[in-house]
This record gives sequence, C-alpha cells and structure tokens, in this order.
Amino acid sequence: MKSKWFIMCFLITIFVFCLFSGVITAQNIKITGDKSLDALLKSDNLVTVILKNSGAQDVNLKLIEVHPEYLVFESEKEERVTYKLDQISEIIIQKEKREKTSVQIMPGITLRTEDRMTVERAWVRVEEIYKSSESNQDLKVECAVLLTLHNSQEASEYLQKLLDANEISTQLVSARGIYLTGGQVPTALLRSGLEHGNRAVRIQSTILSGLVGYRDGIPSLMNMLQDRSGEISGPAARALAMLGVREIIPKLLEMLSSQNEDKSESAVYAFVELGGEDIKEQLRQIIPNLQGMAQYRAIKALFFMKDPNGKALLSQIFEDQVTLRPEIALLLAREQEWKAQQFLRTRLTRRENPTDSNFIYRARAITALYEGGDPTVLPQYQELMREGSPVVRKEVCKLIFILGDKNLLKILPSLIENREPEVAFEACRAAIGVTLPEYRKRYIRLKGEL
Repeated sequence: MKSKWFIMCFLITIFVFCLFSGVITAQNIKITGDKSLDALLKSDNLVTVILKNSGAQDVNLKLIEVHPEYLVFESEKEERVTYKLDQISEIIIQKEKREKTSVQIMPGITLRTEDRMTVERAWVRVEEIYKSSESNQDLKVECAVLLTLHNSQEASEYLQKLLDANEISTQLVSARGIYLTGGQVPTALLRSGLEHGNRAVRIQSTILSGLVGYRDGIPSLMNMLQDRSGEISGPAARALAMLGVREIIPKLLEMLSSQNEDKSESAVYAFVELGGEDIKEQLRQIIPNLQGMAQYRAIKALFFMKDPNGKALLSQIFEDQVTLRPEIALLLAREQEWKAQQFLRTRLTRRENPTDSNFIYRARAITALYEGGDPTVLPQYQELMREGSPVVRKEVCKLIFILGDKNLLKILPSLIENREPEVAFEACRAAIGVTLPEYRKRYIRLKGEL
C-alpha cells in the first residue's frame, strides 16, 4: 500500500513539475543590455522586441506595463503595443533611437504588427541584396526597381545609368525595370529595338512595345507576326493584342493549331487580351472541328474569357483526356470544381520522386486549392520550402507574390533571410508585393500570365 502511495506521489510531483516548467514568466524573458524588466519599467529606455519564429523586430518601444501573460509597450506614436510572453524571443535595450523603415501601404490594405515587420525587413533585405549584386546585373535591376518604388534616389539613378549605356541590350534591361516602376520608356529605344538585327533585342522590344502602348511600332509588329518562328511571332501576337489590333484575329485562329507552343499559347493570350463577343462566337464555331491540343487551347481561351461554355467544355476534357487532367485540374480547382480539387488533393498525398518539376507542380496545386477556398493546404507550402531546391523555393515565392495575399506573409520570414540571394529576393518581392498591387499587376503583364 505504501509503495502504491509513494508511486502516486512521485507521479503527481513529476506532472506538476512538467506543467510548470513549461510556463513562461515575465522574468524568464531574455533581455540584452544589463537591465531587468523592473528597471526597464522605471526607465525611459527604448527597446527592440524580437519575435519568435519570424525573427521580426519591433523597434523604438518603451515598456509601460508587465502582466503575468503579456507585456505592454508604447510606440513612437504613443500607441499601446501588446505582446504575449510566448511571442517574445528577446528584448534588446537600444543605445539610441533606430531609424524605422517606412512601409508604403495602399489604401484599404491593413497589416498586423508582425506582418508589417516582415515587410519592413523585406525592404532592408532588398537593399542588402542590391548592394551585394554587382556581378548579377539582372538581380540588381530587379532590386533597383523595388527600391525606386521606395523612393531611393540611388536606385533610380542606377536604372537611368543603364538606360544611358551604349549597349541596346543593357538599355532594354533598364527599360523593362522602368516599366515596372511605372515610368516612361523612351519610344526611340523601342523603334531601334524593333528594327535591330539581334533576335533577342527584337523580342524584348516587342514585349515592351505592347506593354507601354507604342502604336508606331504596329507595322513592324505585323511583319513579325508572319515570322515562322514562335519566338518572334508569339510575342508579336501578344503585343498587337495589347495594342488592340483586331485585324490579327484570323492569324490567331491559324496559330491555335500550330505545333509550336510559343505560337499557340500566345494565340490564347491574345484572344483573352482582345476579348469581345465576336471572338467568343468564332471560337465556339471552330471548336467542334478542332482536335487535340488545338481544341484544348480554344476552349481554354473561352474559359479565361469567362464564357460559360468554356468552363463546361473544359470540365468535359478533364473527364475524357487523362494526359491533360493534371493541367486542367489547376484551372478548374480555382473555380471550386469539386472533382478537380479532389484530383489535386489526391495528388498531394501521393509519394513522388523529389524532382524540381514534381515539387513545382505540387506548389501550383497548393496555390490552385487555396485560390479555390481551401486554406488547409497552406502548411504544405512550408514543406516545399524545407525540402525543395532553390529553384523550387523561388517558384513558391513567385506564386505567393502573384496571389498578393497578406495572409501568406507569415510563410516568408525565414526565406527572406535565405543565403541564396535570388531566393531571398523572391521572398522579399512576395512580401513587398502585398503593399504594391500596381507593381504586381505590371509584373504579371510583363510575364504574360493569364
């Protein structure tokens, strides 16, 4: 009997110890700077609060209240800021006031304190990457675009310096960046680019001509539309559609049946860009006479044009064409089509070879399900971040950027600190993009996303 009593008392003691050993008290909070909480409470010291998990920093705070489960601080604007004890990793006593990055928030966009700090850190990190990217011009330009939007004179001058260079390819890299900032692209540069002998230069000039509305380039673009190479005719079709040139519709109908993917996918984009009941009617008429991929692309164009027939026909192909099912599921799942969503959920539970292509498809599936109203898939983004290569991590960040959803900011802090500059930049862009919707729209048009 005594032994049973002893064992029971021992177990109760262990239980109580385990229960209270995990409890965080105010006095357990790590403080860097040689003061206790009591001393801080009685002082005018400014402090930085570092949050767990994200590592986000809230600077220039004053401790004003200590409670059993939380601390209350006062911000520079004399607002109360409350943090639960289990949110705080560390409190650092500042020697002086720290400069705080101002976050540009568009009207109607509000951020939680932790999300705001993620965006603030993203701005600082972009500047760090910009300053260390002398050997990677494309990355430096991408950083300069964001910093220009953040009113950096140095970054703006860097873009102008490239625009004034002698090499037209360098000028076009800068012009693309200037377009993303919402600035004016010189028409003389576009004219020279469209007439240039270098194919890469003509392609870049073609895309920019459409984006900025360079109508004087239409004759050159019409000639390029006739080129047998999809590398040339595809961008020309997209640019002409952006310029509203409806005379290209017969050529687009022809391009739908091309074996060249650049041509046929550009025709889909151009149809959607031009829009109109006349195009919908022509597509509806030719679909029964088309086969295979040509038929699929015509239906996809109708789908993106929000024609009811498009969704119904796409659902039918999803049922009939096994090889197209993975791609179609991504489109229909966003529209809350149950069978498509179930297909993607099943695919996500399947064990697959850990290749970049498989991981990227999983990322696209997660995105489609989330867009279709299923937030339970979000933790799988973080699994991809842990298991995927830098290529996969960049792709996940790009998908998050395109979504522009502030609820996804909590996924990004660790990637913002990634050692790979290009991964870190994509994470920063995804965070910052939430606060810059116009920049995000311009980027999506530049990439030709539907």
